Amino acid sequence: MKKNRNRTNKNRISQNKKYTNQKNTNQKNQKGIRIICGLSCILLILLIAIYAGIKLQKKEPAADYPEKETQEAVTETEEEESASQEEEATSPEESTQTSEAGYPAPEYHFSEEEVTLAIEGLTREYMIAWVSDLHLVSDHEAGEEAGDVHAEYLEAINKRYEELAVTSDGVHAEELWPEIVKYLNCNDFDGIIFGGDMMDYCSNSNVAMIKEGLDSLQVPYMYIRADHDYGPYYGGVFFTETEARTLHQTIDGDEISHKFWDMGDFIVLGIDNSTKDMPQYYLDMVADVYSRGKPVIMATHVPYESQEDQSLAELSMQVRNTIYYWSDASEHYQPNDITRRYLDMIYSEDTVVKQVLAGHLHASWDGMISKQLPQHIFAPAFTGNIGIIHIVPAE
Repeated sequence: MKKNRNRTNKNRISQNKKYTNQKNTNQKNQKGIRIICGLSCILLILLIAIYAGIKLQKKEPAADYPEKETQEAVTETEEEESASQEEEATSPEESTQTSEAGYPAPEYHFSEEEVTLAIEGLTREYMIAWVSDLHLVSDHEAGEEAGDVHAEYLEAINKRYEELAVTSDGVHAEELWPEIVKYLNCNDFDGIIFGGDMMDYCSNSNVAMIKEGLDSLQVPYMYIRADHDYGPYYGGVFFTETEARTLHQTIDGDEISHKFWDMGDFIVLGIDNSTKDMPQYYLDMVADVYSRGKPVIMATHVPYESQEDQSLAELSMQVRNTIYYWSDASEHYQPNDITRRYLDMIYSEDTVVKQVLAGHLHASWDGMISKQLPQHIFAPAFTGNIGIIHIVPAE
């Protein structure tokens, strides 16, 4: 019994010693923590005081300059930085703006030439773009690999490049063409009409550049060619018209006898190669479209004479120094029998044509060519101009 009691007492003494040691250790730890916390608070107070002193020093005006001058200097610096940021934001090389549809937005600011046409029976509004007379020049060196241009024609080509195929603010047609494609993709068009003379002459390089842009389009288009699209003007590539047409077929097939859209409510009919008299097979196609009993919008490169007033004749003489549209008075475009039959269908009182759209004149004109038929001639694309045709329900 004594032995058990002694063991019990020894265990109690041992436990008491452990408890006392642990208590002492905890007290020491707590004391250390209190010391560290106190030092941290002191250090924090010192840092706050130092920071406040620095802020006060920054608020004081510089010793060498009055306070007002310092503020003006800061304002000027901010304005310079803002201007620099704006320049960077609008820099063509770094611009990444996109349209709501997700396509790259154009950097060039185009002028928009709008026409509104009201047609009875339409179920909705339509919007069609018009682009003509770009007169693209892409050949700048002689040789087949450089664009098929003969050296003796480079001077004439460069003259056209510098004096015709360029906007007033110095953007050449070959630089403008990709911007036109961006503009067309970024707007909600139902279709696009390329109204002729998109290139200044037919060459492999000009066709390739036009094709590259058209392949990037996300909108249906109709390309009606004219004399410059098919001709070797100012170049040295003496294509025949047959060879030029073959080259154009690489773009969109160039089915000239099927250049029309049936939009359901109306038909858009394109007249290809309108600088020449109309062949019989084309007149047959026009007659077939007319017989469908739908309103027709006629798209042509070369305009038609106004029988209502002299304003078109006066503008033509002013801009071109000649009658530059289909007329008996024109030196260039006097109709033969087939073309005259076609024009009679246009001017007749019961014509199904509701609007004629044209280019070629290199100037804008809007008026009546007969008592019932309006015609709009668009300004050229090489001036940075794009036409917009609104087709709306008649009230």
